[in-house]
Amino acid sequence: MKQIFHDNKAVATSVGFILTFSITVITFVLVMNASYNMMDQAEHTVMREEFEIHGNNIALQLTEMETIVNITNTAGGEVDEIKYEMLLPLKVANDYYSVEFSNQTNEMIFESHGRDETRVKIPYEMRNIQLMSTTISSASEEHYMIYNSTANMVEIY
Repeated sequence: MKQIFHDNKAVATSVGFILTFSITVITFVLVMNASYNMMDQAEHTVMREEFEIHGNNIALQLTEMETIVNITNTAGGEVDEIKYEMLLPLKVANDYYSVEFSNQTNEMIFESHGRDETRVKIPYEMRNIQLMSTTISSASEEHYMIYNSTANMVEIY
């Protein structure tokens, strides 16, 4: 009976199992965390690329509006109003986003949830027409650019 109480083999096996199991769980958690971080980074990359595509399309539409106004005015005509529908998706990477138009910096700033890692600045150039500084949200769905001839300004709604 004395040998049973002084035998440490059972304790060593239990401690070994607990240590092995703990190390396995910690390793699994670290691998899962790393994979989630990689997926999150990939999502932000997709968002930035989508924002660049849509921003460049908007910049092209602004340039087209200014070109139409300049050609018409040079030819002696007059433009009362030009209206473009901005084709923006409701969500990018399953998140709503906002677009800020700044007349001072001549940039469009796309961002999702105010996060720096999703912020993209797209420059645009307008020489003869001003752009109304405003911020739009993708949640409001339909957006328009309207040239107002009395103010010589593009307004965004």
